[in-house]
Amino acid sequence: MSNISEKLWKDFLLTDFFVLEKGNQNNMASLKLGNIPLVSAKKCDNGYKDFVAPNKKKLYKGGIITLNNDGDGGAGIAYYQPYTMALDSHVTALIPKLLMNRHHLLFVAMCITKQRNRFGHGYSLNSNRLRSFRFMLPVDKQGIYPDWQFMEDYMKTKEQQILKPTIEKLCKHLIINNIIMGGGGVNYPRLIGKHLISQKYLQRYNEVSGLKKPTIQKVQHHTYQLQHSIMEWTDLLEIKVA
Repeated sequence: MSNISEKLWKDFLLTDFFVLEKGNQNNMASLKLGNIPLVSAKKCDNGYKDFVAPNKKKLYKGGIITLNNDGDGGAGIAYYQPYTMALDSHVTALIPKLLMNRHHLLFVAMCITKQRNRFGHGYSLNSNRLRSFRFMLPVDKQGIYPDWQFMEDYMKTKEQQILKPTIEKLCKHLIINNIIMGGGGVNYPRLIGKHLISQKYLQRYNEVSGLKKPTIQKVQHHTYQLQHSIMEWTDLLEIKVA
């Protein structure tokens, strides 16, 4: 994959690739709680404002981009949306005209968001500005068509860079909890004398009140039963600190 700084770039209209459709949820007080994400013009949390129940208004399928028309610091931010959602009237759905996977959409959303400083309360993304909105994309060697393969490869690389340390840490915790300590609850290994003491924190229900309260179970593992190497003990201590 070539370096992003070495790529040719070209400006395109939003309407070259997307059908623009304004959100339809304009009466927030009437919405009831449910399990469908309500996307609004927020500057964080992928635009999620709440989770609501379906009403008579259209829901939008996942696999699109949402673009904030205005908002307190959120105007001009674009998000990739993977799930079916309800859409606030201060947000525009960008529905792809051609086949795009999530890596393409993530890259495009990033490129659109690069222009967010142009917009705000005094200069919102109204219908006319959306139709004339231009943004930059990397193009092929001829400088004509978007280089979709480059965009996909770039986002896959970035995704792996972000996920790798998190996955490695999660796997360490799972190995300790489910193999060495037998699983169940959250284990915090402690070396006391000649024994490895596993403090297992569990959530148990109070039969009367129905409330959860934490309890602690201690299980002793003799060192001759767990032949840990120095590296294994180091890993255990790292997890304890984490």
